[in-house]
Amino acid sequence: MISTDPRRLTVLGPVAAIAIALAVQALLIFGPFIPFWMNDFAVYQGAGHAVLAGLPLYGTTFLNGALFTYSPFAAVLTVPAALLPAVAAQFTWTVAGYLALSASIWLALRITGATTARRHTAVLVAACTAGASLLAPVQLNVLLGQINLVLMALVLLDFLPSLPERYRGIATGIAAGIKLTPLFFVAYLFFTGRRRAAYQALVAFAATALVGFALLPADSRTYWFQGTFYDATRVMTNDLVVNHSLPGFLARLLGESTAPLWALLVAGVVAVACLAAAVWAWHRGHDVVGLLVIAFAAQLVSPVTWVHHAVWVVPALIWLATAGWRRATALPRALLVLTAAWYCAPLWIVGMSGPTEVPFHFTPAGNLFVTLTGIVVPAAIAIALLPVWLPRLRPVEPERARPEQGRPEQAQPEQDRPEQVPPQVTPAG
Repeated sequence: MISTDPRRLTVLGPVAAIAIALAVQALLIFGPFIPFWMNDFAVYQGAGHAVLAGLPLYGTTFLNGALFTYSPFAAVLTVPAALLPAVAAQFTWTVAGYLALSASIWLALRITGATTARRHTAVLVAACTAGASLLAPVQLNVLLGQINLVLMALVLLDFLPSLPERYRGIATGIAAGIKLTPLFFVAYLFFTGRRRAAYQALVAFAATALVGFALLPADSRTYWFQGTFYDATRVMTNDLVVNHSLPGFLARLLGESTAPLWALLVAGVVAVACLAAAVWAWHRGHDVVGLLVIAFAAQLVSPVTWVHHAVWVVPALIWLATAGWRRATALPRALLVLTAAWYCAPLWIVGMSGPTEVPFHFTPAGNLFVTLTGIVVPAAIAIALLPVWLPRLRPVEPERARPEQGRPEQAQPEQDRPEQVPPQVTPAG
């Protein structure tokens, strides 16, 4: 448990609240002057307009020729944004993004056991939210109006220790119904013995598909039956420098715009290996480690991985700050600082173009530079070295074996009770 001084928290609270308020106001005031401001949200809003107008969802181009890549169910959820004026919708979505970030931080603190539901937790969450807003993946989510912060909060909700079993998995299924990547977490639930949660996630996922078929039958047939759901080229070509995934690296290495089939098979093997590593970490009592392995493995093996997909660095930093190690050492703290710095100032920006304005990803040296400075590199190294550092963690009792909070402790067995020593009586006089 983290020890927090209420007096310090009283000071940090207003400072964090002011920092967040200033960040939101700066984004709202200067947003229109920032390149790519709310570009992705404009696509979401355009999808909502397409739904209302009865236009073909996957045959309509939006801002700068962009295409809608999410499910019909996701398009249905964008309709409220289409009913609002652009500025009001952007303001609402920006606030929703920060709220989702704060919710993710609160969930991560609870899941890691770093804090409880005490009143001081809100102040700690506010301070962490202000710090997390400096990370490049978070900034790009807010800048572009992306949905990844909301999806992360939904997935983390299903790993909250106090969540009743009858609800576990539903939020992940809904997240997968919006964007398919969270299905990887369903596999993690299944292979770690949480079958009920996995089945409930699949039922929720199926329910989102049924909603799509009921409200947008033609678009649903296009998405599910005509291969639109796995057409990564609708997002961008695989070889672009901003694609930080393993298939993207292989596509650039081969000089091809689309990753070949064998590259996708390699990514599939890596995905299975990462799933096995996550399950192994869970069996050793480190469920949070397994969850983070799955989160970053999904980014590693996905055909397309943008910087804003790496918002999972927020719970990763929280875990790194609170993890218990067998021996006291400064290495975890050093890694915490280096990881935060890596994601605050990503080096991949340097590799965007060369001295002659030729994109580096067309050269072997540029491809290597971009790959070695990508957003998934720290996670890939950590996953590869998992057998080395995981045994150095103090064992954590699996949550399923812990007594529920608030339940009175059972009486200790007779042999486990400390020996009662009778008080020594000193004779008077």
